[in-house]
Amino acid sequence: MVLTACTPGTGNSSNTANAKPAQLHMLYATAEADAAAVQALVPQFKQKLGVDLVIDTQPYDALQQKVFSEFASGSSFYDIVIVDTPWAPALVGKLEPLSKYLADPKLNDVAKTDVADFIPKVFYDTAVYRADSPIAHYPDSTTKPDPSAITGKGFDVYGLPIQANALVTAYRKDLFADPKNQAAFQQKYGRPLTVPTTLDEYQQVATFFTRPQEKLYGTTVMAGVGDWSTDDFKSLLAANGGNGQLVGDNLSLDFNSPAGVQALTYYRNQISSGTVPPGSTAASWDEAASSFDSGLTAMTQNYHALALDPKVKGQIGYAVVPKGTGVGPHFGTWMLSINSKSQNKEWAYRAITWLTAAEQQLAMTKNQLHPSRVSVYTSVESQASDPAVADFYKVLGQSLAVGVGRARLTNYTEVSHAIAVAVNNAASGKQTPQAALDGAAQEVRRVLTTAGYKVPGS
Repeated sequence: MVLTACTPGTGNSSNTANAKPAQLHMLYATAEADAAAVQALVPQFKQKLGVDLVIDTQPYDALQQKVFSEFASGSSFYDIVIVDTPWAPALVGKLEPLSKYLADPKLNDVAKTDVADFIPKVFYDTAVYRADSPIAHYPDSTTKPDPSAITGKGFDVYGLPIQANALVTAYRKDLFADPKNQAAFQQKYGRPLTVPTTLDEYQQVATFFTRPQEKLYGTTVMAGVGDWSTDDFKSLLAANGGNGQLVGDNLSLDFNSPAGVQALTYYRNQISSGTVPPGSTAASWDEAASSFDSGLTAMTQNYHALALDPKVKGQIGYAVVPKGTGVGPHFGTWMLSINSKSQNKEWAYRAITWLTAAEQQLAMTKNQLHPSRVSVYTSVESQASDPAVADFYKVLGQSLAVGVGRARLTNYTEVSHAIAVAVNNAASGKQTPQAALDGAAQEVRRVLTTAGYKVPGS
């Protein structure tokens, strides 16, 4: 259900509006947060809650502008808003804190909320903030979520996670299982051909499968200027023992470090060694996926399940991205939040508990939703009829459990862009990794200072 226009309202931030509304209005993403999965449940939502859910979907850039303009105007029109993690630090003051709702049994009557079932890292990174210091991350992101413990440490819950994305490795199972490849690899490297689990193994396997004369390359990189190259880099930074959030809660520029140089050097070497297809320094996640799907590469890293062109006649397997001295695939999650100006807060809360409950998340995996709950991953792995689908969800769940999110900055987009430029400059050979990161540090310091942050050493 799509609403094409909105009527601004004023709303009272303290009004929880006990009366059941005829409609709830939700502002949602399109493919980025799998709108089709949510829209498929609209009839069941009406049957369960007795309320019409009217969904306005917009693509990413338009959605971001719409979300910020709605909150800036103080509109009460949208009761529920989907929030991407990079936006949350700037929006916390506009979102309704949920701790009092989570503690009220009367408001948890349409679904089993079960906050402890959310993947800990996903829940804390996505939904838990301190209103007086949105930059701060919850101090223990591995414990089971507990609202009372969260509020006891000065934090609160500002949404419920719904769509969780993480960087995962995809590989051609048929190529790895080919007896000729296995024998040749064993002869060349003195060990069996296996799915790589370390950075060194990954580069070795990528080199082995690089056969330009056969129109085959080892892997992909997403080195074009964009969030994708920053995500590639931050995953390698974490794998090399660095802070994959890039910037610390104390505003330390952790990407410009020995681990950062090591990560960017590895990335550049993937390109200079020829193990990735031509044009990779301009590639995004779309080009990386296309290269793999068309049979051009033996491996890739991306955020969603992939599908080989039928002409390729191969099979896909999935694995957690390789580790070095550490591991931390990039992840980012969308959450459903309540507009603090909504006139229907209690029913909006009921709505998001139902939409993010385990039963609904499991149903939405039929439309390829990426769940945010531990129990859903267990269920979908055992129930999936397609082994590749079961494999993908198993690896996605494992990746989310060890993943690393972003720095919490009101201008993270600018920071990400500065780092993406540095990654591209090093990847294309315009600068050394150290020079590129030094340049990025200078630019990041500038944009943070301009935004009012006090960066150490400035």
